[in-house]
Amino acid sequence: MRNLIELINKYNHQILFILLEVFAFFLIIQNNSFQKAAFINSTNGVTATSFLAISNVKSYFSLKSTNELLLMENAKLKSLISYQQKVSISSISASHFIPATIINKSVARANNYITIDKGKIDGIKKGMGVVSNNGVIGIVKETSKHFSSVLSILHSKSKVSVVIKKNNHFGSLQWDGKNYKKAKIYDIPSHVDLQLGDTIITSGFSYIFPSNTIVGVISDIKTKEADKFHNLKMSFIEDLKEVKYVNVCQPLKKEEKELLEEQLSNE
Repeated sequence: MRNLIELINKYNHQILFILLEVFAFFLIIQNNSFQKAAFINSTNGVTATSFLAISNVKSYFSLKSTNELLLMENAKLKSLISYQQKVSISSISASHFIPATIINKSVARANNYITIDKGKIDGIKKGMGVVSNNGVIGIVKETSKHFSSVLSILHSKSKVSVVIKKNNHFGSLQWDGKNYKKAKIYDIPSHVDLQLGDTIITSGFSYIFPSNTIVGVISDIKTKEADKFHNLKMSFIEDLKEVKYVNVCQPLKKEEKELLEEQLSNE
């Protein structure tokens, strides 16, 4: 308190001048309509700008929760569509989808892995397929309570059963360890008519990935006359370097199918 009194005594003239200036400014605003309107407009502009800045900051920090809500809604829609189509021939593997976010990944190695922010507590199990809105991403390799490691489609041991959409010929997709934007398609007989740009989709046979999930398009055909099978390369629809949000596929009847096939194999 003593310091405050000393400060006032030391700068009393300056403080008095500032108070008088504020009072004079107040009188001008109160007694002149033009100055009053200009002052109100200017303060409104400053206030609006401040509110906009605060709103932008709040919006930025709420993006994560907004994205999570959108992911959940997207997963619900995909699950509903998959369930409604399960009785059709073109969609034999209905699935429930669990939304997740990629928190770590690689694309430049011979064997690439992905880490997602969902684990056992969220219903993730080893062997589940992982897809994005634009294609296949990989297969769940290991799980912990809150996280899962995914064997990327960009892995030497990753094989996906695929179909040429226009003629239903089946083949196998496998990455050759080179360009992360492309993969090879095997086991398509050479007599099958193919064109650049033909769409490649999942077959759904393994129940890991839903059928009719678009994987990519044929980008290169180097088949010789003596070849029994086409020499094909495919370009991924999804940019695996940029993808961030994914869905984990939880097949609705996988166990029933596997049990039936096991019984048949034991006969």
